[in-house]
Amino acid sequence: MVKLQNKIKLHFKLPTHHNDHTPIPDKEFVGVRNYFVNLYGGLTVDSPSYGFWEDDGVVYEDEILEYSIFIPKRDFERNYKNRISYQIETFKKQFKQIDILCYYYGVVSN
Repeated sequence: MVKLQNKIKLHFKLPTHHNDHTPIPDKEFVGVRNYFVNLYGGLTVDSPSYGFWEDDGVVYEDEILEYSIFIPKRDFERNYKNRISYQIETFKKQFKQIDILCYYYGVVSN
């Protein structure tokens, strides 16, 4: 019988282009992939999707990749939750963005 566990599913949505519309080099995404795999032990990257958002009357369009990670809830609370703000700020600088979308929620999985 499979034992289900309480986990957190953590999402980061990262753009494929800087705000000036220049493409982000592939090496940046390889670095992000390696960072997540090394830190969390695994990662799922979903195909590009498109997001639209408004800031000060300007509508922005982003092509984005969604990075998601399943983390045991206890590990997330103890070791990772307090790093999220720092990681968002790091990605904002790295990808030259006004903001980076990150969110998480509880799930039950094997």
